[in-house]
Amino acid sequence: MASVLIWAALFYVLLQQARSQICGTGSTDCKCLWTDPKTSNSYTLDISNLLKYPYIVKDDYNQYYEYTPCATIPCGVPTATPSNVCQKSVAQPTVYQYNCGFGPVWNVNNSTYYIIKYTGGTGGRATTVTFIGGNTPTSVTKVTEVTKLYSFTVNFPVASSSGRDVSGFVGFILISLIFVAFVAYFVAGAVIMYNKGARGIEMIPNIGFWKDLPFLIKDGGLFVLSPCLGQKFSYTKM
Repeated sequence: MASVLIWAALFYVLLQQARSQICGTGSTDCKCLWTDPKTSNSYTLDISNLLKYPYIVKDDYNQYYEYTPCATIPCGVPTATPSNVCQKSVAQPTVYQYNCGFGPVWNVNNSTYYIIKYTGGTGGRATTVTFIGGNTPTSVTKVTEVTKLYSFTVNFPVASSSGRDVSGFVGFILISLIFVAFVAYFVAGAVIMYNKGARGIEMIPNIGFWKDLPFLIKDGGLFVLSPCLGQKFSYTKM
């Protein structure tokens, strides 16, 4: 039974890793260009303006954390090293700074749930920051601190749980409806004209208008462009 549970847990981990995606070309430390493997929809996961950086997270141990995902800051006493997450003491007499990780690695599950991990900190320290989108205001919570491993959660509001841009779909629907309306107009008109005895090109409804349309477009263009060309355009008297 134990071996079955171990294999099930291993399969779940491998499945989650398969769903996770590395950011595409053009990504930065605080922006990930990601394509959903299931839908092929592309997303820009940008945390550069999500918080005011450096963002300060305090806890109950007379210390706080500075989080700067878009650029590293010097962290450490007496020797400072580049850091994205820096742990600092609040006041005297104990003064310390620990680099809690740098060099972000993104792990994306979907457009509203992704994890950024920072490693290589002082004494092997590492930090995991989980971003969760929903209907709540932006907030940051320190979750755990266990043997030099730190975990934070950032909740942020999203306009839509799907995160999809539907403008292109709406445009496609409108164009399709216009096309169908034109086809219906010509087909119905041709049937009516046929029943009236018209044949050939005369079956096109309002054939006179369609014959004159190129000349009407030409006249409209000349009327609009004539001031730019220094010419005076006038209609022919009937």
